[in-house]
This record gives sequence, C-alpha cells and structure tokens, in this order.
Amino acid sequence: MIAQKKYWCTLLTCFMVLFLVSCNTVLTKKELTFNALVLENNSGADLENVRIEARKIGAFVACGVIFRGTSCSTTFQTKIYQGNSVYISWMLNEQEQLIGPLYVKLPQTIQFDSPARIVISFDSENNVTARFMY
Repeated sequence: MIAQKKYWCTLLTCFMVLFLVSCNTVLTKKELTFNALVLENNSGADLENVRIEARKIGAFVACGVIFRGTSCSTTFQTKIYQGNSVYISWMLNEQEQLIGPLYVKLPQTIQFDSPARIVISFDSENNVTARFMY
C-alpha cells in the first residue's frame, strides 16, 4: 500500500515536472501599431481631393475638401506599422499637387500598450509632414 502511494506520488511528480518543462514562455513581439489617420490643414488655402496612398500595399484614404484650419480623419482596425512610404495628392487652385514618397516620422517613445494615430500636416502649400501621435 505504501509502495503504491509512493508510485502514484512519483508518477504525479513526474507529470508535473514534464508539464512545467514543456511549458515555454511565448515572447510577444512589441511593435508600433496605429489605428487612425488625421489630415490637418494648417496651410493658408483650402485643399481639395486629398488622397493618401500606400502604393506598396494598395491602401488609400481620401477626403473631398479640407478647409484651412480644419482636419479630416478616419479610424480603422489596428495595423502594424511596416515602414511603407505614402504618396499624397491634392488639388490646390485647380492644379494637382503630388508629394512622395513620404515616410512617417517615428515617435521618440513608442507606447506598445495602445495604438498611435498618424497625423499628416499640410503646414503650407508645399510643406507636408507625417508623424505618429498618441
């Protein structure tokens, strides 16, 4: 009877050790994510037919008119930032403008627990910047 209890205790201990040894810690890769795009018009003119395109992946966002001093924004499912360039086109005084390739400026500190927004600022008629913002 005692030998049988010892056998079961030994067997149980072996299973527990086997379980603990076979469990591995999965390291989660910390990545910069984003879930919104904001287009700010800080220029002195109204911008028409604004289009942001990530050509490599075939994604785009468009806004009909962004009046000076206003913005246009959209949200979407959280995406992992892949470093792709974007091309931005818009109409200004009935002439098409195009900038690209443009890369988003990385934040100094990445907050891995929440997605960022990408903010594209039209600071003047020919100066466009892109940055992450939390």
